[in-house]
Amino acid sequence: MSFDAATFPYVRMYRPAGQPRDVVAEFAEFGALLARRQPFVIVCEPRSDEQGEPTRDERTQVALWKREHRAALKQYVKGMVMIEPDSARRLAAGPFAEYSSKFWGYPVEVVADSEQAHRLAQTWLNH
Repeated sequence: MSFDAATFPYVRMYRPAGQPRDVVAEFAEFGALLARRQPFVIVCEPRSDEQGEPTRDERTQVALWKREHRAALKQYVKGMVMIEPDSARRLAAGPFAEYSSKFWGYPVEVVADSEQAHRLAQTWLNH
């Protein structure tokens, strides 16, 4: 995954096409966002079918990083909104969003389009 903070506090999270996952680079980018010490919302583009499941090593790295950055995550990440236009995939993403919310400690929601994503992100940022 990569982060695009050009419209901060709305941070776009996406996977560049054809690039393998680089957990170290992902967390360097995420850490830089947290280092701003300002609230933000992560907006995820629709998942491509080419994205596979993370390896056991990647899951371990994620858990360790999250534990180390727990306080900053709670303070600065106001939520993550996933955009999924396909209604069946949106419904299927519900359990993932619920699990992710519990894991990361901030709300994770799935919406149909970028307009809904922006409205929800704004609501989170205003609270």
